[in-house]
Amino acid sequence: MIRRYMYVMFLCSGMIVLFASQVNGQASPMSGIKKARQDGRFVNPLEWVSPPGIKPGSYAEYRALHPSRPAVFSRLKLLTPSSQERKAAQARISLLIDENLAPSIQPALAMYQQDLLAEGYSVVTATVSGGTAAEIKAWIRSEYNSGSEGVVLIGDITAAWAEVSGDVFPSDLFYMDLDGLWRDMDNDGDYEVHDAGFGDEGPELYVARIYAHTLDYAPEATMTEAYLTKSHDYKQGILSQPWRGLEYVEEDWFDMEVNLNQVYDQDVVRYDFGYSTSAAGYLDQLDLGQHFVQVCVHSFSGGHYFSRHPTEAAVYAHVYVHSPTTQSVKLQLGCDDGIKAWLNGNVVCVHDVSQGWTPDQYVIATSLNSGWNRLLCKISQGGGDYQFSARFTDPDDQIIPDLTYQLNDPASSGPDDNFIHAWLVNGFYQDSDDNFYNYLTTNYLGSPEDQVNPQEGQVMGGFFWTRLSSDGPYIDYQSSFDDPDFGACYAFVRVFSPEAVSGELWLGYDDGARVWLNGQEILNDNRYGGYTVDMTKVPVDLVAGQNRLLVKISEWMGDHGFSARFCFSDGTPMNVSAYDPGPDPVNYIGNWLVNGPYENADGATRLTQDYLGNESTVSPSAGDPAPLGSWELGYGSGYPFDIAAYYDHGDWVLSQDVQDRDAPVLFYNLFSCGPGRFTDQNYLAGAYIFNTSTSLITIASSKSGSMLNFLDFTEPLGRGMSVGQAFREWFETQAPFELWEREWYYGLVLNGDPTLRPLIKGDLDHDQDIDQLDFDGFSDCFTGPGPTVLSDSCRCADFDNDQDVDCDDWTAFQAAWTGPPTQVPPFVPCDGAVPALSMWAVLALLIGLSLFLGHQTITSREEKKNIDHTLQADTRITSTAPEGGTTY
Repeated sequence: MIRRYMYVMFLCSGMIVLFASQVNGQASPMSGIKKARQDGRFVNPLEWVSPPGIKPGSYAEYRALHPSRPAVFSRLKLLTPSSQERKAAQARISLLIDENLAPSIQPALAMYQQDLLAEGYSVVTATVSGGTAAEIKAWIRSEYNSGSEGVVLIGDITAAWAEVSGDVFPSDLFYMDLDGLWRDMDNDGDYEVHDAGFGDEGPELYVARIYAHTLDYAPEATMTEAYLTKSHDYKQGILSQPWRGLEYVEEDWFDMEVNLNQVYDQDVVRYDFGYSTSAAGYLDQLDLGQHFVQVCVHSFSGGHYFSRHPTEAAVYAHVYVHSPTTQSVKLQLGCDDGIKAWLNGNVVCVHDVSQGWTPDQYVIATSLNSGWNRLLCKISQGGGDYQFSARFTDPDDQIIPDLTYQLNDPASSGPDDNFIHAWLVNGFYQDSDDNFYNYLTTNYLGSPEDQVNPQEGQVMGGFFWTRLSSDGPYIDYQSSFDDPDFGACYAFVRVFSPEAVSGELWLGYDDGARVWLNGQEILNDNRYGGYTVDMTKVPVDLVAGQNRLLVKISEWMGDHGFSARFCFSDGTPMNVSAYDPGPDPVNYIGNWLVNGPYENADGATRLTQDYLGNESTVSPSAGDPAPLGSWELGYGSGYPFDIAAYYDHGDWVLSQDVQDRDAPVLFYNLFSCGPGRFTDQNYLAGAYIFNTSTSLITIASSKSGSMLNFLDFTEPLGRGMSVGQAFREWFETQAPFELWEREWYYGLVLNGDPTLRPLIKGDLDHDQDIDQLDFDGFSDCFTGPGPTVLSDSCRCADFDNDQDVDCDDWTAFQAAWTGPPTQVPPFVPCDGAVPALSMWAVLALLIGLSLFLGHQTITSREEKKNIDHTLQADTRITSTAPEGGTTY
């Protein structure tokens, strides 16, 4: 079951704001030239998936905690690196710190400043108390005009709020875009309109947050100091994890590239088989130790929800069919995607396709034997919905009333379906979305619930009592009432017993259930969760004759329904003689014995492969072993049988789980809905990096949507850019923004120290230091000046990102050297000095370089033409926009 609370959807009806601008202004080399890339209109949308009652924190709630007051900034403190620390391309970083937090973090802050100086940054520090978003932005603009490449907001610095398609959320892009125009058209404090103004819509610098204010795991100062200590330890090589990436991608995006290979080459493990992407599996992979994790999953601000829909797989479904005579029939099948079917061991249907389900897509003229028949279906799946349906009709397409169905082998077991298939239903009663735990205790009928004894067509509570019969045991309110959310529904049946008898009522339900038998309340399970057949067993006493059974089911969002049957404790049916209302004859088969899913990424063999071994001969019963697991009872409503929902036993990773697990991971990119909403209590992106031992960075969204076109982010990281630089370049590459891009991207927040780099220049063996082994690797990568095609393993040697490894890179390598020994060995082609090597080793090195350079010189004219053509094709035109611009 999936609970998808779409407070913030991409295709909202109603107000469409934040007009898309087509003006190109100051840009990175790739801005304004949109490559073949992901288009969010054709990507499965991320959705806010949360337990009942958990909504995104609102702007009004934020304002109540942050009343508007003028900003008070301290004087700037400027620190510059020493001549030994100063790099060739000196940059400036600006730190703006919450005045209330600053005194408590001084030692860690001083250490952070020294780390930045050691990397060649000039560091500006100031504190602020209060302030509107416009005032904070004016300070950031002045820092940009003074040369800052990025700003780090430490503590509870005012959040700017934007509005897109009716959704209001914190947006740090407001602080990053300094020459575009942002307008609050209705003077309510959030910005509804963004256009290029006198510049462009892209960012001029990066903004990151070190924000523990809304976390309650420890005092804010303690968590902030601990975080800055982790950043220091990472830069010193003390804190490290294995050099590898993890791509953990849920079923909705199983075929979406996220491009961690741009940083980690072949050292990337990917999990995208929908059935195995679970909360437990995710946490287990984190526990192995990961340098960078890209997770793609539906979420809310306080947790991820991992569904279990199979992808790229095949599933078997089997049923026994009893016919009183040998008769000609039609077998009518529908499927998503492909299907292969056997009747009594003979193949009657093969359609290897990729398509959506509709009923009766394939009609096969065949015959049933007198007695029991075996029907086996194998259904393949690529991605998305996973459903099928099957029914037998007579040659004139009419229901055959005297067919019966059974899941267990009739040769060894008796009838196995004693569910109540028909009910009188009343509802659906719509309620408030924040009243979930009162749905079951609210009387919607207008008369005492324990006295209910309705007749079909009777009006009660504003609704008719209406007969509903299901082909399977599951009473599907979701389909019957047009996907209702937030409320409850009633079902009633009269149960006739030939004698007084004691047994059990076995129930499954989604979400909660309250049950009365003969006026006595026998169950009140006010829960939130998915349906499992027979999950609750309640002792009951039936009287001889008529018994009244009333079932009330609550509903938050998503699936909604229940099943019920009377059994003894060992599962054998109680002797119930009749029900009122009685069931209709079975039309579509509602019960199946299922086995799988069998993972197979090869679409060409997915349907044809025999996973069972001699699959046509199987005669299974529930619990029988199979090559994968065992045969299991699958109950549905008949139309269609939802395989994805059957296997979807989803689970959560919540903010507290992240804290408790303390996984050894350094960097996260969270393709998920809402975990970057730092204004919410215990926001998930903060839980990952604060009060944990190793985690340093989370990129996450404060709303629905996230990053797309991941290559525009990971490729700069692979060139050695800091996270902040790559984040800014990614945003700049996406600009200008269409409406769908605003809906996807405007909530993105960079959490943590933006100067961190997954790829450390010079560290060719990725062990967090630059020593003799890296010197050996640098020597192997040396090409001399001029463009070439660098191998992935040599990117760390190209310090200036000019696609060669030459003497300029050697100078930078010497400056980055950490040893031991403390003195970097000389490098002959650049130093002109002979290292302490044997004459033969020196001679071999010189000969090797001569041959290599000679090979480079002999490049054919045609190859040179190809290289020149490639360079010209990659040239991008840039323009310079005026600084400043109106921003509020």
